[in-house]
Amino acid sequence: MSEVVGRGTVLAGRYRVLSPVVSDLEGASAWQATDQILDRPVRVRILEHGAVAPALDAARRAALVTDSRLVRVLDVGTHEGYGYVVSEQLVGQSLARLVAQGPLTADQARAVVGEAASALEIARRRGVHHLALRPSVLHVSPDGRVLLGGLALDAALLGDSGGDARSTTRADAVGLVRLLYAALTGLWPADPRAPQTPGGETLPPAPIVDGAPVAPADLVPGVPNDLDTLCVVTLGPNDDGPHSPGELVRELEPWGEIRASVAETATLGGPMTAQFPPTGAAAPGGGIPVPAEHDDQDTAPVTVQRQSVRTAFAQQEPHGANRPGTPPPATPTRATGLGAVPSDTETPPIGQPLVTPPVITPPVFAQSEPQAAPPPPVVPAVIRRPVSQATAPPPPPPAEEPMEAFGFSDVIGAETGPPDNRRFDPTALILILVVVAVIIGVILAFKALFSSFEPSGSSADPEPSQASSAPAVAGEPSQEPSAPEEPAVPAGGPPVIASTTSIDPSDGDGEHQEDVAKAYDGDPSTFWYTQTYKRDDFAGFKDAVGYAITLTQKTTVSTVTLRTNSNGGNVEIRATDAANPTGGPVLASGPFGPETVFTLDPATETQSLVLWITQLPTAADGGFRLELTEIALS
Repeated sequence: MSEVVGRGTVLAGRYRVLSPVVSDLEGASAWQATDQILDRPVRVRILEHGAVAPALDAARRAALVTDSRLVRVLDVGTHEGYGYVVSEQLVGQSLARLVAQGPLTADQARAVVGEAASALEIARRRGVHHLALRPSVLHVSPDGRVLLGGLALDAALLGDSGGDARSTTRADAVGLVRLLYAALTGLWPADPRAPQTPGGETLPPAPIVDGAPVAPADLVPGVPNDLDTLCVVTLGPNDDGPHSPGELVRELEPWGEIRASVAETATLGGPMTAQFPPTGAAAPGGGIPVPAEHDDQDTAPVTVQRQSVRTAFAQQEPHGANRPGTPPPATPTRATGLGAVPSDTETPPIGQPLVTPPVITPPVFAQSEPQAAPPPPVVPAVIRRPVSQATAPPPPPPAEEPMEAFGFSDVIGAETGPPDNRRFDPTALILILVVVAVIIGVILAFKALFSSFEPSGSSADPEPSQASSAPAVAGEPSQEPSAPEEPAVPAGGPPVIASTTSIDPSDGDGEHQEDVAKAYDGDPSTFWYTQTYKRDDFAGFKDAVGYAITLTQKTTVSTVTLRTNSNGGNVEIRATDAANPTGGPVLASGPFGPETVFTLDPATETQSLVLWITQLPTAADGGFRLELTEIALS
């Protein structure tokens, strides 16, 4: 214990030292203290001798990492030649004391170590590592929160300067697996190459066979196969198992809630007891029962993941995408409205019956009847005549037609003067023009939709003659039905997927890259899927995940249809590639569903698309994961 720092000492005129607490590092003592300015309890580490300067520097780097599971460093300084580090107070029992009462259940061990791994993965991305993991630095608070202390600082005090990025990251991953082994068995699988840490809280050593710790399942019954294999492979003689805390998180997830109950209220610096009830049992003190942890992590696709098979991408067209000649506006939905068209307005057969014309607008006739100036019998007579004689030559001029044919005989008999041509001309001629325009539109739309069908020349000749003569009578430019022929075939032909790849901003290997081709293989029973996370925001590890699509050639894409086994979440569709997944504007976005059609605004000519998944949907097992069964482009 330091002769300079003791009970009642005030550091930096602010932190009053109260009482010592256990420390397992030589050359450093730990104290309970009070921040007299903010009136809050803190923990003070006094660095008495050894690598004091590197330890203070390591504490400053650790203060830059912010995570609720890492003990925060509040202040760093010196006092009469001694270094000190002020951090938030540690509450709850350490893992060493918890397992001294008995090993944790597999579910609780998975959750405790998984939370610690998540915290160290966040620190790793800031370039900070622990490198001195042991049961005494991992605590569980009474409210079920994991606290990990000694980030970077403890390793510096032990003289471990680390190494390259790969070796330091691997060291933390192995240290976390050692904590998992201790949680499952109550024994510590110490690394003989690691520096010794005398004093403090210790656990009995794990038995060693052939240079490796005995498998946890051989010591404690009921250890799940995945956790047992993870410990054996990682702590074995080979360099196997996870190489980063993030990889270990993927191996452990999903995990449930940590349930710890306080047996007695802890005083400042006094003992605090935390208990983990067995799976399915009620929490002590009448708390909420601990639910049985389901072990369906990644569900069935785990088998595929372990195979690590990367097959060549098959040049297959996605289901429903190869529709040559289909214009960008989808015509089948408009054709369904023709069922209500009256039989007396149908066009005559041209080679064969005409079906599903997309551009006809039958409501014109329904609106014309109540708006016609003559009596009610007049309009039906005008409509029927040109439709029933659609293939005949155009009707003669109105002056030569008997007025009785148009239902005006009663009007003529009632008048002494000549027929009222003012009432006849706008009604008869305008309605004839409407019928002729509709017939021409139907024929042109028929040709555009079914280019493989060639109508006979004898029936097709009269329509062009009517199209040329009708404007001469009415003087109206109504020859616009030829416009739909231009967008009949998209530029470059129908979109065909050549290859795909997954994008993981935090990992260059992507997410389940071996299964990306299953999203467009035409088989809805197979799918590409993301990792499973506890939250729909990727548990804070990343902002999004991408799925890049490369087409065989540059093609105009107007719609993207996604079929999934998931619901909710959010996806953005961009005309870009895997090298720049967030480049360009968002052409379409929305949640996932069993079958969701996204219309690109505007339709884009491109050779690559990126599905940028910013929020994960909910999978059938309750986790957050996307399962993409099929992609269709048009």
